[in-house]
Amino acid sequence: MYLIIMIILPLIGSLVGYIVGRKNERLRNLVIDIITGMEFLLVIMMYPSVSKHPIEIFIPDIMGIGLYLKMDMMRYIFVLLTCFIWFLTTIYSTQYLIKHNHRNRYYAFFMLTLSSTVGVFISENILNLFTFFEMMAFTSYMLVIHDDDVYSHEAGKIYLGMSIASGMITLMGILLLFDYTNTLNISEISSVIDSIGTMKYTIGFSLMIGFAVKACMFPLHVWLPKVYPAAPTPATAVLSGILAKAGVYGIMIVSICIMGNDKLFCEVLLILAFVSMFIGGFLAMFQRNIKRILAYSSMSQIGYILMGVALIGLIGEHKEMAIYGTMYHIVNHGLFKVLLFMIAGIIYMILDELSINKIRGFGKHKNLIKVLFLIGMFGVIGMPGFNGFISKTMLHHALSESFYEKKAMFLELLYTVCSSFTVAYLLKIFVSVFVAKNDEFKGQYKTKVKKRATIPMIILSLSIIYIAINPSFLIKIMNKDNLFFNIHLNGHFDIKFYSINNIKSSITTILMGVGIYVLFIRRYLLVEECGVKVYKNPSLNWFNLENNFYRPVCKLVYNILSIGFSAIDTFVVKSVKNTDRKIKKICNIEMSNVKCTNNGSYKVSDIPKKVGIHLNSITYSVFIIGFVLVIITIILIGL
Repeated sequence: MYLIIMIILPLIGSLVGYIVGRKNERLRNLVIDIITGMEFLLVIMMYPSVSKHPIEIFIPDIMGIGLYLKMDMMRYIFVLLTCFIWFLTTIYSTQYLIKHNHRNRYYAFFMLTLSSTVGVFISENILNLFTFFEMMAFTSYMLVIHDDDVYSHEAGKIYLGMSIASGMITLMGILLLFDYTNTLNISEISSVIDSIGTMKYTIGFSLMIGFAVKACMFPLHVWLPKVYPAAPTPATAVLSGILAKAGVYGIMIVSICIMGNDKLFCEVLLILAFVSMFIGGFLAMFQRNIKRILAYSSMSQIGYILMGVALIGLIGEHKEMAIYGTMYHIVNHGLFKVLLFMIAGIIYMILDELSINKIRGFGKHKNLIKVLFLIGMFGVIGMPGFNGFISKTMLHHALSESFYEKKAMFLELLYTVCSSFTVAYLLKIFVSVFVAKNDEFKGQYKTKVKKRATIPMIILSLSIIYIAINPSFLIKIMNKDNLFFNIHLNGHFDIKFYSINNIKSSITTILMGVGIYVLFIRRYLLVEECGVKVYKNPSLNWFNLENNFYRPVCKLVYNILSIGFSAIDTFVVKSVKNTDRKIKKICNIEMSNVKCTNNGSYKVSDIPKKVGIHLNSITYSVFIIGFVLVIITIILIGL
């Protein structure tokens, strides 16, 4: 019953919170805080049971094929992270949304999104997972358009459009999967997928597309720089910290559980992961809005996670390092990225602005926010002593063990360059906001920031440090269950995190990033205008994937299909009309009424009667359907 309660509890919170909020907002906030706290507490209480054996429940006659839920230790990590972040973000929201409209609507959909997100992570049936995933897309859409301005609605439009379009492709993959394997249970698919031949690649990549959109994977990331700045900061925090992980989770399911770590599939995933890492980090250096910088940063950091997922399939038997590194970075990214977005939200609450050109020097005297930002920044760049160092060290080791010498050297160099981009764009924010001098922002603004906004950030900061000083924390949880990855995880691999070589590698990357910041960002992007130094963004004039590719291609396809279907429609209408005339001609026969007279002879009636058949719209429809069915039957027989 625990699994059902985890889905139903936020639904109840959404309904009760909405009803209570119409009369008393403070009570509504308290109700939402209690519900998310109960959800988090429920997950903690499940640990003893889940650590011994997975929890499963099946309810028939729901969604047509039944509702099949499962909680093992791998899923437990995702759910634990989700409920922890959601609880903290809910507390933070009560401060952030004070000046916003539609607060009641926001909290209702915020809780609905939590319910559907948990449903994604604990679904053992791929159709159940897809259903919750689409519910999550629709409910989170309402969070994106919360401000109800032109920009947020434009962002919501592309977010929902890409979610629906990619979802339809994923649904096609699910239908093909069931047609060829006769099962949709995640744990059963890998044992039969190889028997269907090359069709498994069509299924695998179709399934991956829908999840890749949420995971911000290149080239399906175009919604990212619009949606993250448009949504309220608490919504952006869960979009980056949790909902993007739902996309990652889906890709893990496809790569590991469905495709069985197929080599070709993993190689394609590895290439796309590195492209995401590079482009995300590179474009982040040019941005001037903090939330847009962090948006591209999320794309880049999730690229590290997808790289780890690909390496799990490419390394072979000794893939423990890739598994641990991937799961660690999933948790770490959730912690430090949510922290950074919350700090951005604090700045926006005070100044109603996030352009580093306009808020330059704001944080110079804001010691608490400066320290918290440094902790989040050090976590992202992998500074020794912070959580990112642990996961990036393991991913780096996994990468170096994956390939032969020449290929490994190239990938390691690319990995280092991407990591140095991370240092450069975060240093750009830190120096501009927290180091530059600006007497205009000398006040502390303490009255505008309440404890309920700072406490969640402090907790996240402490979590970042705790994982760094206790690296075995997550490993102990993962070692409780080996079923998902189908290998024996014992955690006894030979790695000393704080060895000289690991620290040297991290410091080298950081110094490279500092060099890129000094030699490229400050020299090339920082210019003087009207006596003031500001950052320019030349990438605004570059090739835009959305405007220069997706939109023209969609219009072209629409026009071609319109012409094609118009021709087909004309052909079908003419065919039906010709058939109509022929049927009339055949059936337009003069029938004579023949009557028998009293003398036994026959008399032909002088008035002939015509029998005519007039086809109506229903007949047309039946004719077309029959014609199509006949053609399909002939094709299937031929196959």
